[in-house]
Amino acid sequence: MEQVLHAPTHERVGIVCIGAFNPRIFQPAWFSSQGLIAADEAAESDVQIINNDVCIFSTSWFRLESINNRVSISSLSTPVFEMLRDLTLGTFAALKHTPIERVGLNSNADFEMPNQQAYEKIGHELAPKPIYWAPVMSDPRTLSLTVVSERPDKQQGHVKVTVGPSSEVANGLHLEVNDEFHCPPESPSSEWFTKLLTSDWDTHRARVRQIQSNVIDRAWEL
Repeated sequence: MEQVLHAPTHERVGIVCIGAFNPRIFQPAWFSSQGLIAADEAAESDVQIINNDVCIFSTSWFRLESINNRVSISSLSTPVFEMLRDLTLGTFAALKHTPIERVGLNSNADFEMPNQQAYEKIGHELAPKPIYWAPVMSDPRTLSLTVVSERPDKQQGHVKVTVGPSSEVANGLHLEVNDEFHCPPESPSSEWFTKLLTSDWDTHRARVRQIQSNVIDRAWEL
């Protein structure tokens, strides 16, 4: 896997599933009963709400949010990327008949730039100002930029990258990568998703690192 020369100060990963779910299932006691988290971890989890329409709780290392058409599992500490994948794999292996239509494998990372001048310069490089903005705006600056592309593989979906200012790091850039996959027409259950997590996770993480390297490492060279 390609390494980013300038590693992120913070990075969180998330897995979002769009489909049809029973939110009440996704509570700490169920995860414990399936052997996906320890009993004491389930007992000590921070439960915000559990009912027929929504379930939200967090442990020391992940947060889960579920509504009728969406389940999101995201990391709260770095690095637990493989643990999050394994937790998600175990969850939907146990719920193999759950219909899942789309999946997003997401990364949110913050990178420190060497100084404010470098931070401002990358904004101007990503969105040049002289032609379109300087004539009609006073001191225009880039707040955020989103670029979307077709998938680089045979899967249905897209890859979307958003670059903007970091709220965590001074003179920092926040880089979001949304790697979205669509369910093949012949695979309405969650089995296609668990196969995807097994076969494509390393490729996804390599893709994230490549995107981060191309943006952040190049930004340091400006």
